[in-house]
Amino acid sequence: MFIVKNRILHVLSYILLLGQPSFAQRLQLFAPEVREEYPSVVYDFLERYISELDSLQERHIDTDPRLRDDKVFFLKGDVSTAKFIKTDMPFVMSESENGFYDVAWKDSLNNVFLEIAFPKQFELLLGFSKSEIEKQFVQTLRDAPDWSLSSKEIGEEDLKLQSDGTYMTQPVSNYYVQSLNTATYWEKNEETFSPVFDNADKWHSAANLFQGCVDSIKGYTLYIEQNMYGFQKNTFTIPLTKWLGYCEAMKLKVFFSIEEEREDGLKALLLAQCADLGFNHMMSLIIPANFVEKHNSVIKATLNAYIPTHNVKDLYQQYVERPKKKI
Repeated sequence: MFIVKNRILHVLSYILLLGQPSFAQRLQLFAPEVREEYPSVVYDFLERYISELDSLQERHIDTDPRLRDDKVFFLKGDVSTAKFIKTDMPFVMSESENGFYDVAWKDSLNNVFLEIAFPKQFELLLGFSKSEIEKQFVQTLRDAPDWSLSSKEIGEEDLKLQSDGTYMTQPVSNYYVQSLNTATYWEKNEETFSPVFDNADKWHSAANLFQGCVDSIKGYTLYIEQNMYGFQKNTFTIPLTKWLGYCEAMKLKVFFSIEEEREDGLKALLLAQCADLGFNHMMSLIIPANFVEKHNSVIKATLNAYIPTHNVKDLYQQYVERPKKKI
């Protein structure tokens, strides 16, 4: 069974669902204990979506155009079949390589009773437009749990020695270019390793800061200018611990790159990928030159939130890899 454990996703879903129409006969497809032990936004989506289809069909409204537009496919059964689903029926949730979820229920003879496929598309799954979800992002971040440093120990088997004498985690994933990656950097102290966080090595220190492997960061603040739908902008501040807590709770994969070193600090690019919902957050960062020494630094960020995964490449063109330089 495919499982998504995600507290913040439920916070976001709850905020958005406050504006959803209620359905007196909303279908119950999943048992409370399953929801509790293996939380996933997919449960709410399927119950809401199928209930909406059922309501439309009861009013003799053709739902085929909506299904086509949403790219939702009943591979076995239909809306009427879903009414016979019992919450104790076994089901399997899986992902396909082409970005779809597939949920199938089986009867007592282990035959597929109902099977539905739908895209990992956050607007569809959350039931709101991108512009509406963007407006709630500030509150979503503020509702995030505070980040705390992982107690997982790093061993030499997890690291690769680089030519500059630091150790880099392995394996490393990158996004489009090698420099935009998931790496963290470590130094060896006798028989143990500690994350690089030193004014003499700002580039690696900045990566470690935003990858969440540096302790004592409660004073750092993000000043965010969020680009929104309709050429609107929203500015707000949040503690860095909230951003890191959000990324951790959402299980986002964070890619980070230093673009250049300037008089006002480091210019960096961060991309946070949500594979479960098919979106990315992209931030251009200006990190003050003295951020290692000054633990109450304000880091300026320009944010594009909830970029559909298939649109990231277009937006990324302005951040293509170029020679690093000091100004």
